[in-house]
Amino acid sequence: MLEGRRWARDVVLTARKIATGLGWLGLWWAAGCGAHAQDIGWADLVHAPSQRARSEASPLSRPQEAATVTRETSGTAFFVDGSGHMLTARHAAENCARLLVLKEGRAVAAHLVALSASADLAIIKVPKTLGLAAVFPNQAVASANDMVFASAYDKLQASRGVLANATIAANAGEAGALLIDSDITFGASGAPVLDGRGLVQGVVSRRIAERRVLAVGAVEAKSFLAANGVPIDQDDRSQIAGASARADRAASISARVICVQN
Repeated sequence: MLEGRRWARDVVLTARKIATGLGWLGLWWAAGCGAHAQDIGWADLVHAPSQRARSEASPLSRPQEAATVTRETSGTAFFVDGSGHMLTARHAAENCARLLVLKEGRAVAAHLVALSASADLAIIKVPKTLGLAAVFPNQAVASANDMVFASAYDKLQASRGVLANATIAANAGEAGALLIDSDITFGASGAPVLDGRGLVQGVVSRRIAERRVLAVGAVEAKSFLAANGVPIDQDDRSQIAGASARADRAASISARVICVQN
């Protein structure tokens, strides 16, 4: 055993002498010999890169990226011509990173065309009209106690066959606005307010009290569309055929609009 230890010590001493003559190459070889002879880990000290070198060559973790918070809001929009222009509430379409229109299982990207500076109105556009375009009254104006229909697009399937679900109130309190008594819920912003002939008498804006909803009137909506070069159909004749209901008419011209905000 003693002879073996002396032999191992002689090997290490000899290796160190050779290392002196060979420089760094010799030192590396001597370290390998010493490690195997005495098991003191020289090889780890020589071959392992420093902590700084290791972090520079292959970082263990990447800088954490800031989390992106995405918020979606949903409203209703309706087609106003045969070219894909749609009318909705301004607050349903402004400050959006992306706009999507959903109708009958289809999702289409939309882009913003215009925002009204004076009313809660916005024009958006998709490549083509999905369904029918709305018709506005030429001269006929809704009056107090008239029965009308307004609904979020998502609720229209459950409303099929409904003739009316709201009533025009006596005083809107705002010029060019339409006040209706209705229990419509979230997602109805931008929905058309249809009279008994299926004509658009207004665009849903916001709830101001329980069962009280404010809508932008047809006159203001038509003026906004004309100012932005969007042609519309105007007629005082009924747009509801046969036994169809106002809810069916609303479903044919409306769609859901989703605003994606980052």
